[in-house]
Amino acid sequence: MKKILNLSLLMIVMFSISCKKNSNDEKIEIDTNNLTTCPKDFNCTYLYHDAADFGEPFFLNLKKGSYKVFKYSALLGYGNYAKYVYMRIPMNVTQFSLTNKQVLAGEVKFANPCTSCNTIGVKIVGGSFKGIKTSTSFGVPKWLLDGQLYLGSITPSAYRDTIRIKQYFTLDPTGI
Repeated sequence: MKKILNLSLLMIVMFSISCKKNSNDEKIEIDTNNLTTCPKDFNCTYLYHDAADFGEPFFLNLKKGSYKVFKYSALLGYGNYAKYVYMRIPMNVTQFSLTNKQVLAGEVKFANPCTSCNTIGVKIVGGSFKGIKTSTSFGVPKWLLDGQLYLGSITPSAYRDTIRIKQYFTLDPTGI
């Protein structure tokens, strides 16, 4: 009996040593240097919504939900040409990491609506993002996000694009 107990304890110790720490428990760090800037001649916004979700049928029309939704927009002129990146994460977290698999599964969305533009249709082909909750000196919550979204053409083509985002996001004052 003592031999079985010792063997069981040894197996428990070996198992606990060999287990990899859950990546959700690891502290995410983002260097605050080299923040991305808005492309020349564009107007950019870096906002988030609490208690939101992607809208139906088009995700840009947010609806009430159980996620935190980040939205990056880059508008040229009066919005005649735009790029939008939306991502959602669980509501009650203070840090997150979206893997390539999660990006491809639909947790990140991209659109560049322009009815009169002669643009190449693109789709998400990969990417990753991470973010941490921070606050200003006035206690206003902000999020620092860092990541990239890889785009490829919908039709057979060699066209590729990358949207790089490393910026602070603030709560959208307009709500949903």
